[in-house]
Formats: sequence, C-alpha cells, structure tokens
Amino acid sequence: MAAYPKAQYNAARGRPAIGRGGFIALGAALVVVGILSIAFPLVAALSFNLLVGVTLMTGGIFTLVHAFRVRRWQGFALQALLGLIYLGGGIIFIANPFAGLIALTLTLGAFFAADGVARILLALQIRPEQGWWLFLISGALSLVLGVMVLLGLPSGWSVAFLGLVLGINMILTGIAFLTCTGTIAPGRRKVHPARDIR
Repeated sequence: MAAYPKAQYNAARGRPAIGRGGFIALGAALVVVGILSIAFPLVAALSFNLLVGVTLMTGGIFTLVHAFRVRRWQGFALQALLGLIYLGGGIIFIANPFAGLIALTLTLGAFFAADGVARILLALQIRPEQGWWLFLISGALSLVLGVMVLLGLPSGWSVAFLGLVLGINMILTGIAFLTCTGTIAPGRRKVHPARDIR
C-alpha cells in the first residue's frame, strides 16, 4: 500500500511541465491584491459587496427570464418569486453597499459562532478520543471570533474584518500558485503526428 503513493509521486515528477511564467504572474498579482486588501480592508469589503450585488442581480435576471419562458410550468410562480428575491437583493447590495456589507458581516459572524458551538459539542461528544481537545480549542476560538464580529458591528471594525479575510485568502491562494509546478495532466500532452509515423 505504501508503494502506490510513491510510484504516483515519481510518475508525476516525470511528467512535462507547462511554463511557470503564468503561474508566477498570477500568484504575484494575487499576493499584491491580498496585501492591498489587508492595507485597505474597507475598500476590499465594499468591492466584494458590489460583486455580490452584481452576481445576485445577474442570477435574478436569468431566473426571471427562464421563469417566463416556461410559464406553463407548475413551479413558475415560485421560480419567479425566487428571481425577484435575487434581483431585489442585488439592487439593495448595489444601491446601499454599506447595508449589504453589514448583512454580509452579520452572516459571517453568525456562521463563526454556530461553527464554534458545533465544534465544541463535537469535542464533548467524542471525549476522551485522541485529539478531542483540538476540536474544543478551535471551536472556542471560532465562537469567540463570531461573538467579537457580532459585537463589533456597532463600532464598524467587524465590517473591515471581511476585507481582512479576503486579503488573507488571496495571499494564501497567490502563494499556492507561486509554488505550483504546472505539471501537465496525464493524457494531455501534445501529440506530434509526424513523430508517430513509422
């Protein structure tokens, strides 16, 4: 069983690689954008908020168009309602970006808090299994983070927290691309017909 991963690793090392220039450029760009997002978290958060608004509006328009194309369908009314919800949500996010941003931050804080509670309960359920305390610690940290985000909404710092999260995510993704070797997937090598003629 141990020989298979090693063989797979050696096979991957033997495959040709795509030029790394594109990976390096993309990785560097993501790292720079991530650093800027951390330096200006509110701007990054607002940009993300506008992106969500545009996405919701686009989804709403497509949903409504499809609903009216199949208006004889028994689910027409609900699909049209769903499209209106998407469209209305997108308009709110774009027309009042700070309100949309607060809604996103509120959702993020609630998610962290719920995730923390779930992990704490999981830790208590599996105790004394090995590693249960890691679930307990990570759950407690997630719960504390969620409560901090929710309590920080009135002061506004938790709104900027969304920009920090985006920045960190972009930096980690950029580093991943910078370290990517660009190995070609099996079966995707360019075939040269002239060389295959015998």
